[in-house]
Amino acid sequence: MRIFMITRIIDSLCYRKRKYYSKFSESYWKVINKFLVSDKRNTDRKKILFVFVPMWGSQYVDLFFEYTMPSLMQSKNFPDISSNNKRIIICFYTKSIDAELIKRKMNNYNCGYEYKIYNDYYFKDLGRGLMLNFFIHMLEKCVSNNALMLLALPDFIYSNGSISNLFKLSDGKGVSVAVPHPRVSYECIEEGKINIKNLLKSGISSSMLVKMAGQCKHSSFSFSDELMDKNSTSDGISTRKLNYNCLAVTHNLPNVCLLSPIKDDVSFFKRRISFNDIDHLWPNMLLRQSRLKVVGSSNIAFMIELTYDNDKIPKLRSDNKFNDQYDGVRPFCNYANTIVSSWDLCEKGEVNL
Repeated sequence: MRIFMITRIIDSLCYRKRKYYSKFSESYWKVINKFLVSDKRNTDRKKILFVFVPMWGSQYVDLFFEYTMPSLMQSKNFPDISSNNKRIIICFYTKSIDAELIKRKMNNYNCGYEYKIYNDYYFKDLGRGLMLNFFIHMLEKCVSNNALMLLALPDFIYSNGSISNLFKLSDGKGVSVAVPHPRVSYECIEEGKINIKNLLKSGISSSMLVKMAGQCKHSSFSFSDELMDKNSTSDGISTRKLNYNCLAVTHNLPNVCLLSPIKDDVSFFKRRISFNDIDHLWPNMLLRQSRLKVVGSSNIAFMIELTYDNDKIPKLRSDNKFNDQYDGVRPFCNYANTIVSSWDLCEKGEVNL
């Protein structure tokens, strides 16, 4: 009986100790989260979508009007947004020599949306890259007009419905939305192995674009398979085919495509020298300010980045099977590594928010 009582007392003391420790831990992590994480969302509904298009050189101008622009004009992208009384303004940022070419192509395209052309003549700050000067100017316009921004680089192709869904995910929430995406061989597309230009006219679903990405892989995508002993997963993208329909993707630097800028973003980039911080450093601030969403399913939004075969050659590492960790500077708390995205080939069940 005495042993039983002693055991009960010891168990009671252990229970109390653990109970107080749990309460202390809960309070501790509340303080830590309150110190590290804030909420700076601007939840106003937005009436304007600025489309940020930085490009110069006839090669990239042609690329934009052949691929990117038609993808923006698909029925469930720009037309769907504008049908809900949202104003779309396409903002071209270019060098002076290409301004007339862009104007001529836009007039010939007759897309029906407002557009503006800004050239490098007006950007005199040589203390940072030209691309970053352009981006800061676009951010300032978004803040002053309480608008959203879409990133539309001249090598991007969005699936039909992606832009509308991204807009709906952000509007009224004050968040920027990132979309993990693959690089696709420009040569493969241009050689006509896939007639993407004709398909863009009728609309390319996310599943169709996932299939195309698989058929015209850039080497950075081909070697991202984590089951290969020698692979490029340390560059930031790790893929694994789970079944005939689903590719699981760990993307350590997902690209922020739909932006809901505030003054903090302008201040952040004014202290930088490179536009590349948009992927490597800026999401840290967005995450800590509760202003970041990452799309985990291609059925919500999907895009590809056309890349020349001799560009962005991946670094291959041996004995790297099962790796999904990025070898560079990792985002805040390595958050992106915890997200597994699903790139689906299924034609049915695509989400239209």
